[in-house]
Amino acid sequence: MTAPPVRPSGPEDADELLRLRVAVLDGARPGDDWRAAFRDEMRARLGTDPDLLAFVAPADGGALAACAIGVVHRCYRGPSHPTGRWARIHTVVTDPAHRRRGHARAVTTALVRALRLRGCGSIELRATEAGAPLYRALGFHPVDGYMTLRPGPAEL
Repeated sequence: MTAPPVRPSGPEDADELLRLRVAVLDGARPGDDWRAAFRDEMRARLGTDPDLLAFVAPADGGALAACAIGVVHRCYRGPSHPTGRWARIHTVVTDPAHRRRGHARAVTTALVRALRLRGCGSIELRATEAGAPLYRALGFHPVDGYMTLRPGPAEL
């Protein structure tokens, strides 16, 4: 299967990112304040803040088929964080109408690549039961409830 097209997300995607983010909240109904804060944060930081990254798979009519959003964190240097940077992937979601076409894999792969280029020695996420097989296939391993991808010796 050919990977779907993926691109970095920008402020113009804020409304669609909000729509997709709300879709993975498992029935939780975030209030207007939460929605506005998320949307405004995406508009303000995407494309300007090197520590907030998102990749999207476009769909027809300006909609998004999928997205992956991650944040770079800075800490002290150590065995798990040789550069003093690590990342957490906060959201990976595919619109139900676009599932089973490789979108989640494509956006997550692009995000992981970008986080590595930012110097992240460790990348973690919380995996749903449905998402865990994909993350394992991408090299993530369970660590204390998180799936963590750490570089191999050849990557250091």
